[in-house]
Amino acid sequence: MANESIITCLPLATFKEKQKDRDGGQRVFTVSPIRVDFYRLFRMITPPLLIPEVQNTDVLCTVVALYDVCLPEVGPEDVHSTVYSPGASTILLVRDEKEVLEEYRQRTLSHRENETIPQQPADTRDEEHQGRFSLAFSDTEGSLEEGEESGEDSDREDWERFNGGVNEFLLKVIDRRVQRRKAQENREILPSAIGIESRIVAAATYELKRLKSGEKVLQLALLSTRKRYRGCGMGRYLLELLKDHSVCGSYDALLVHADRDAVEFFARCGFSDDIILNSKFSQFEDDWTNTQMMCYLPAFSSGKDGPSSGLSLNLSELELEMELWRVKSLAAYQAQAVCMTRLAQEVATLRKQLVSQREQIDTLSTELEREREDRHQLERKFLDYRLEKTRQILQMSNISLAPLSISSDEDSVESSLTKAGGQREVIEAVGTQGTCTGEMYSVPCSSTPLDPGSNV
Repeated sequence: MANESIITCLPLATFKEKQKDRDGGQRVFTVSPIRVDFYRLFRMITPPLLIPEVQNTDVLCTVVALYDVCLPEVGPEDVHSTVYSPGASTILLVRDEKEVLEEYRQRTLSHRENETIPQQPADTRDEEHQGRFSLAFSDTEGSLEEGEESGEDSDREDWERFNGGVNEFLLKVIDRRVQRRKAQENREILPSAIGIESRIVAAATYELKRLKSGEKVLQLALLSTRKRYRGCGMGRYLLELLKDHSVCGSYDALLVHADRDAVEFFARCGFSDDIILNSKFSQFEDDWTNTQMMCYLPAFSSGKDGPSSGLSLNLSELELEMELWRVKSLAAYQAQAVCMTRLAQEVATLRKQLVSQREQIDTLSTELEREREDRHQLERKFLDYRLEKTRQILQMSNISLAPLSISSDEDSVESSLTKAGGQREVIEAVGTQGTCTGEMYSVPCSSTPLDPGSNV
């Protein structure tokens, strides 16, 4: 790729310091915005110098040091992985070396006890962080001891390579501080005493990502300004650069994870913390913890100033209309949410009733099947009982019948057979007329045996 896409120098910008000098005026200083892709820069065979006469490694160490001092909760390793990740770009605000040198010389003449402007005691939270890079961006140069090194090891080669050059960078910082301290006595500061850590005053790191729907999202990962330069408008200026599509390319939304203390600042810069609106970017919600996700939606004209048409828009009425629309939309969403929630509860209740009815039907079916089986068993027992009783009666009737006498006379033989047949019919009739009450079965018959010769 071309070098122009890796390093881009933007037009100069002028700012006024928040604190006033001895004459009651505000010192004006100039910064040079530079956009750089550190990942691609360090992978070039012969990379160009990002800043003349400054090693690229020192520039990267200074950027990581700035973020680490201003955002101590992130950690230097996570800061390095964010700045040095593929696809990430960083915008630096770099002061002119001659301008910084002249400022140091004026401070030496007017403040021999302390070569920097006195701190405001109200805000000592960020740069009083005692870490590995606290020496590089300390507002007071009273301590010349090197900060303690982190003992954490990383498996990534990029971090290990960067970690190896940090010590050399910190030694250079200490040497330049010693030179400036000695210059207070000689009243002369040499250009070699001014390092890159004295020139970089702010930085912003961003990355262009895509939603699952295909929309482009420019995610602002890190944004920091040196403590003594806060209140000069540098943070707002960096956001304006990010909003400019000619600097960062076209995108559909600008996303930021703001700390609790920075929510108001981003809101003043046009970012919205609307929960429903930001739910569109929920896939980036877990990128940073303990932050508030906010978004900025660019105009349809992509931020370019079109020709004046002579029409004036009443922004107050437009904002009022937008607020009313937001209230109505929120009310409509709440009504829909209530309706859907109640419908879901109704479906859950009906499902519970359906399950209960199915259980009752299964229970009744099981009881009915059990009753049928019991009835079938009872009928079988009853039929077996009747059959057994009938057999017993037949056996008893066969035993009680006397053998018929054989008569030579045909009439007497026929008479005997007729009587025996009649007696057997009576016994069968009695057997079929038995009664059953419960499990008892009775046969109405005489207690005395039948007389074979008697008439029935």
